[in-house]
Amino acid sequence: MTYRDQPPRPLIEQIPDYRDDLDVSDEEDGFYARDDDFLIPPKLQAAITRTSDRIPRRIKRYSLTYLAIFVLFLISWWTYFGPRRAVHRAELHLMDNTPTMSYGNNVRPAFKGMIQVSDMDEQHLPNHHNRLIFVGDVHGCREELEHLLKKLDFNHKHDHVVLVGDMIAKGPDSPGVIKLAQKIGASCVRGNWEDKLLLSIAEAEDRHMLLAPDSDDENAKIDFLDDQSAAHANPKLRHLAKQFSKKQIAYMSQCPVILRVGTVPHLGSLVAVHAGLVPDTPLQDQDPFHVMNMRSIDLKTRIPSSKHGGTPWEKFWNHRQQKLKHEDRTTVVYGHNRKKGLNVHEYSWGLDTGCASGGKLTALVVDGRGQTEIVHVKCGKEGGYESA
Repeated sequence: MTYRDQPPRPLIEQIPDYRDDLDVSDEEDGFYARDDDFLIPPKLQAAITRTSDRIPRRIKRYSLTYLAIFVLFLISWWTYFGPRRAVHRAELHLMDNTPTMSYGNNVRPAFKGMIQVSDMDEQHLPNHHNRLIFVGDVHGCREELEHLLKKLDFNHKHDHVVLVGDMIAKGPDSPGVIKLAQKIGASCVRGNWEDKLLLSIAEAEDRHMLLAPDSDDENAKIDFLDDQSAAHANPKLRHLAKQFSKKQIAYMSQCPVILRVGTVPHLGSLVAVHAGLVPDTPLQDQDPFHVMNMRSIDLKTRIPSSKHGGTPWEKFWNHRQQKLKHEDRTTVVYGHNRKKGLNVHEYSWGLDTGCASGGKLTALVVDGRGQTEIVHVKCGKEGGYESA
């Protein structure tokens, strides 16, 4: 008889009997009694189970990840984003509300030998063929300035250059920069280094310590009395001053603190300064020292500072310009702040890219349509001239 010929066994007989494996404790009465020590009531457990069964397994698997991300977000908000948002809101409040006593309310003293505001000749405004070229802090880097003008294909018959201060000092050829500026008929503003130099010369004249050349030659160099008579003077400034002729000193003296450039399509009213301007203060009431030195503004007093702490003046300036009517807005082109380098906002253009420190020399080119272009040249000395 084969396997196939055997009569089939009932299925009930094929179920294994695990009776011998039954634990004795399972036979106790308590095993079948209702469990009364649930932390969560059975009905609630069942509801939770039914709900959780509807949740996709992928979400279940990543639930801890989502929870961790949420906790991280809360911690980030409490420790970083929340405080920053509070500071930002407080800053906006200060920028929108003028304090009762603030900068510009008092009468500004008169400054001798200094032009506060001057207007650029309208013939230099950009048109169909002419360009207006603003150049950041040259700082005595004549070769780099020549290289930049060559790169721009500068033509003095059609293009006009505006130097935004600090044309001298630090670099190797300050007189050469002034000579080149005179040659191309460049406009200029008074920077803090021109101011230091001119004030030093004026002080020497007041103390009768300046030796004027005997001849009337404008190319003759200025000189000072001996070192003992000028012991209080800055020797570096005196050494720098001796490099310039009377004609070059006169050129720097006629550079205004603020140059009203004029109105340019798409850019509106343009103004050139060396360091910055205080919003909501007329140009003639601006403090010239701050215009040549500011980097930040205390919003509570509206007093500028040459330090980097506080609110950057250009941030405050752009915020206030957006509150004005379009025709009343002013765009400022400036230098002075090499730490921030090229710093472009809607109503301010910062062009100091640290040429004398081994950085770049930067130009803002504006054509007749109001289109702008930033052009750089690398400055020649690695590490900068200041370390030389």
